[in-house]
Amino acid sequence: MQNIVLIGFMGSGKTTIGAYLAKCMGHYFIDTDVLIAMQSALSVKEIFECYGEEYFRKQEACFIQWASSHLSHAVIATGGGMPIFNSIKALGKVFYLKLDFQTIQTRLSLKERTSRPLFAHPQKAYELYQSRIAAYAQCADYTIEADRSIEEIATEILKHSS
Repeated sequence: MQNIVLIGFMGSGKTTIGAYLAKCMGHYFIDTDVLIAMQSALSVKEIFECYGEEYFRKQEACFIQWASSHLSHAVIATGGGMPIFNSIKALGKVFYLKLDFQTIQTRLSLKERTSRPLFAHPQKAYELYQSRIAAYAQCADYTIEADRSIEEIATEILKHSS
């Protein structure tokens, strides 16, 4: 079975939906940000601070190269920038979790916002969001409105994944 790949801006629900879907389907779940952080023994924020964004993007590219030939039956939650800087089509069927910026801000607690390096400045985060939404839509096989319950979103993804 082809992998399910979830893309979208930070806070759009990729990790939450991905973990739920994987459990429902009996598939592996991989959050690429968590995987890269574990491999580096640093948080994503620390990776950005110590090594920079370019290093992080290279780690994402390495994951894509490995996963596209070694991974199946998985639900993959990408980092928000992965589909912007890398071609992810080889990973599987791509679903864009679309959510407006205001809802994303509401979902993310202050603690979460401060731990995300690209969300350190809300106006810059908004500009980044605006710059990415067209690319997400273009990259996706399906766009899913993510302002619904986990169950409703998962049902729609499952409908399109078979």
